Order: sequence, then structure tokens, then C-alpha cells
Amino acid sequence: MNTETKSPMPGLTVIETVCVDDDATPFGTFQSHNQKVMSNRNGIFMTYLKTRNEPYTAQTWRLLRSTDGGRTFSTVYESTDATNPPVLESDEQGNIYLIRPDFVDKNAYLYRFLAQDEYAKPQISTIPKGSGGKYCMVLDPERGQLYYFVHNNTFHIVDLEGRVRHSSNLLQRGPEAVIGYPHLNLDREGVLHAAWTSVHNPPPGTAAGRYIYRDIHYMQSRDGGETWQRMDGTPLSPPIVADRFGPTDRITPDEELEDHTWLSSFMPKDGKVHFVYRTHSATEPGPQHYLRYDLKTGGREIDVTPEFRGERISLYHGDGFFATCSREPGSPLYCVMADGERITCLASKDNGERWHDYAVSEAAFPPCAQVKRIYAVGGCPEITEDGYILGSFTHRLHSADPAPGQDTRFIGSHIYFFRMQALPDRPRRSA
Repeated sequence: MNTETKSPMPGLTVIETVCVDDDATPFGTFQSHNQKVMSNRNGIFMTYLKTRNEPYTAQTWRLLRSTDGGRTFSTVYESTDATNPPVLESDEQGNIYLIRPDFVDKNAYLYRFLAQDEYAKPQISTIPKGSGGKYCMVLDPERGQLYYFVHNNTFHIVDLEGRVRHSSNLLQRGPEAVIGYPHLNLDREGVLHAAWTSVHNPPPGTAAGRYIYRDIHYMQSRDGGETWQRMDGTPLSPPIVADRFGPTDRITPDEELEDHTWLSSFMPKDGKVHFVYRTHSATEPGPQHYLRYDLKTGGREIDVTPEFRGERISLYHGDGFFATCSREPGSPLYCVMADGERITCLASKDNGERWHDYAVSEAAFPPCAQVKRIYAVGGCPEITEDGYILGSFTHRLHSADPAPGQDTRFIGSHIYFFRMQALPDRPRRSA
């Protein structure tokens, strides 16, 4: 990481990028719906997939650690399992909590890497029936527990010793769609927020090839996942139907039901909840949406489309994340995503009313016949104690000369970590 870098857009903060692996699977940082990079007082931690096999039964995954601000990384732990990249959390003592599913035995596993042991020899416990290809986790420090939400409809509450306190089928299959990508977020008042992209569920006997992201939904819990409700307080009774025929708040409109609508990220902040998602038609990319809802009324206040942009930057990739200093009211809100060939960031100082260009990567990752596509831009929703926004992405490499009759194919990938300094007037957290 070169601290003397210059922004390609004068006046904007530089996003510093570091390649942590130059020979990895094209799905190394899959995807932006969960947290795979974060920091605590002992460093920066990151997970990704190094390799995978075709049946997805043997993926080599790594937990990395940096003690120099992300300039260099070392491998803390490596294993080969039937999994996607594990999700991460950390407590105030610096302990690391990592969850991965297992696609073979259909369970999930919590790894607790303790700071007092220098993160060696993790303690591993089982979350029965917790396997799924898409999943997310969030730590609730006040209640002393982890929430784990999986696209097999299950929701799990696990204490910080690895004991499962509660498991249930939170959602159920709807007439048209099932849960696809789950998201979780905990606000500073202790309200747990959940959202998801649903995936079209073809009825028996219909064309098997129809695979479409159907719509986007939201709900919340005010008692640590025990009960659930809509934004306006209407109670919900699990298992809740996951598609538009269910009772949750639907974020996408009727006119987008036949398009792909995929939720990149969402974030509750200061009485509002923010969503960013991309729409694709059957034949071509569609508009980007930024939405803001009021959490008291459940009403939509802002809908920015077809572009989500600042003065020069337009965020139009389908993956990315929000970041903020969640415990400080009034702190800026950021949205990080790719703008063509660079990682870019918009910032808002008024909770989404107005957005402005904030940061851009010095390094470019241009799409071309030979190479390359920025994929799975994800990150840490919480700004670090020393004022940085952290993220990761996969830089996919493509075949320059595919075989006759074949599409351009993936031939490998580079895995990147990135960071940028947050606004200098960011409020400091209380001690």
C-alpha cells in the first residue's frame, strides 16, 4: 500500500488497494451481503476463498490478519471445507467470531479465535441445520449474542461461548419466490434489521431455466430476534412468507417484478433506513436505485434513480456497501461501489438527502478482452476507530481466446483489500 498515492480525480480522497492473493477462484469474495473484512484493536481481519472444486465440496478458505493498517497480511487460519467465504465479527476484547456453512453435512460452524491465544487453535461449535450458500451474521454486544440468518429460511441466535440459544424457520417459501440473499444490521438502539433479495421459484412443471431475482423485502426485531414486525410496528408471525404474497415491507415496486432486482446493501441510521439496489431487465442492465425510508412511518422518502451519483461519480455496479460510524448520531454516511474500472465512494452529511463525490481508487481495473472485472465489492459497515472505511473485492481475469463456440471464461482472479480515510470531521466515538 503506497501512502503517497494521488487521486485520479483531483480533490477526492484516495482509496488504497492491496492485492492479497494473485491466484484465487473467481468467487473469492462472494458477495456484498455480508461482512468478510473488519478491524479491532489487534488488527484488520479478512476472509476469502483461495480455491474451489466444481461440485462445491472442497473450498480452501483463509482468515487473514494485518497488523500494519492493511499494508501486508498473513494467514491466521486455512482450511478446506464445503463452504463459501466465512463471515466475521469481533467483540470489545478483540475476539474474532467466524461462521461458515457446510454444504455436505448441512450444518454451520462457529469458530471463536480468542485474542488472549493470539488467534491460534479456534474453538469450534456446531449450528445444526445452519447451512446455505448465502448467509449473514451480526454481533449484539449488549445482549451478548450473535444473529445468523441463512437462505435456507433459518435464523439462529448463538451466545458468545458458542451455544445455540434459539433456531427457527424464520421465513418460508412463497408462491412465487424464496429467500435468496439475506442481510442483517443492528442499530445503536439495539433494533435488529433484516432484509433480503428473493429468487423466483418456478412451480413444478414450468421451465426449469427461469432464474430471476424477484423482489426485495424488509422487517425488524426490537427484542433481539424473539419477535418481528414491519417498519410501522405491524407484528409478523414466523415462518413468514418470503415473497410479495407475504406481509413484510416490500421495497421494490410491481413494475420491477419481471426484472432482476438485487439488493446490494442496506443500513439503518438515525431514524431512517437506506437501500441500494440494481435492476436488470431480461436483456440489459437497468437503473440503479438509492432509497430512504422513515422508520417511524414506514414511508418512502427518497427514491434516486436511474443513476445514483455525485458530481462525477456514478455508482452503477450491482454490488457494494454502506458504511458509517453507527454509534454517533449525525455522522456521515458512505456508499462504496465500482464506477466502471475503479472503486469509488459517495458520501452524505445529511443522512441521504444529498450525495457528493468522496473517494476513488488510484488503481484502475479496466474491463477488456484480455482481462478483468471488478466483482463482489463488500466491506465493513462500521468505520474503524482510527477513521478508515475497509473493504475487499475480487478482480476477475478472463480468457483472451476462448475455444470456438464458447463464451469468454474465467481463468483466475486477484483478491484485493482496500481502505480509505473517512471524512476528517467524522465524530469520534465516546470512550
